[in-house]
Amino acid sequence: MAPQRIALALPHLGVYGGIRRFLELGEVWFRRGREVAIFVPDGAGARPWVPFSGSILPLPELPLGGWDVVISPDPELFLGCRAPGALRVYYSVLERASGERQAIRAADLVLANSAGMRRYLARRGVTAEDAAGGVNLSWFRPAAPDPRTPGAADRPVRTLVYGRLSRRRKGTWEAVRAIEHASASAGVPVALTLFDAPPDGAAPALPRALRVPHRWVLNPTQQGLADLYREADLFVSAERRAGWCNTAAEAMASGTAVVCTRSGTEDFAIHDVTAAVSRWRWAWALARAITPLLRDPARRSALASQGAARIREFSWERTADRIDRALEERLGGGAHGRTAQAAR
Repeated sequence: MAPQRIALALPHLGVYGGIRRFLELGEVWFRRGREVAIFVPDGAGARPWVPFSGSILPLPELPLGGWDVVISPDPELFLGCRAPGALRVYYSVLERASGERQAIRAADLVLANSAGMRRYLARRGVTAEDAAGGVNLSWFRPAAPDPRTPGAADRPVRTLVYGRLSRRRKGTWEAVRAIEHASASAGVPVALTLFDAPPDGAAPALPRALRVPHRWVLNPTQQGLADLYREADLFVSAERRAGWCNTAAEAMASGTAVVCTRSGTEDFAIHDVTAAVSRWRWAWALARAITPLLRDPARRSALASQGAARIREFSWERTADRIDRALEERLGGGAHGRTAQAAR
């Protein structure tokens, strides 16, 4: 039987892809009749930025709830959590997270948020259950009718990049330079949009002036973010050490052609089928993948269509199904045996 009382221990409720995962999964479980609570250090009065119908509680109250399961993606927080009698589940979402080895040792069950993360853990002798995905298909879907069709009015190709310059592993600057290089190489004008939700509310400073027209969209609402994806012709991601690339998945679900690295996208980005996947993260390599798509709107449209069909397999409901099966198997065995091997 699936657990009925699920506690999610998170470091904060900030606007980040990793936090979205737990808000989305928590909402799915709540709709399925479970009792779900998110525990955060500053829980008093905290409210999430996407719909969540469960409780938001202060972390110190976690030991008082009699929870069936406690799940956390943050190693330090996971190690400090105390939930008597609960199955302790470490949800691995980022390679080489500080305290990862200790969290895995302490876990009753380890989940991984992508095929790449499972492979990373397997190299360290850790067997993790598949908890890849997902994307909110009610929010992120193509426009109807979709204006991004071959033969549309002559205009610059609208390109979109996640603008988190403060986190170098997001690859924002590599993606921007790649778009610049590709536009010059193809002789095709582009219009670039960068979006972000910076803590201070100010547009991040780019390392230099850009050679293509660009704008910033800061702190978009969920509807505004969905509209950005649906309006873009091309989304470019240059992440490294990503678990699951939410932005690439959301863009693909919105019917946008995607150029990306393998990091965080292996589950859904198949080169020349659902996305243009660059083997390397360098700007020149990404530009080589972008250039043909700037020149050929029909190829761009076909890639977007095939990507949108593929990503429909990765709803949050299906992710919750996989996690439920793993939890039922472990809880059905009686005592919480620890089978996760220590990372070496």
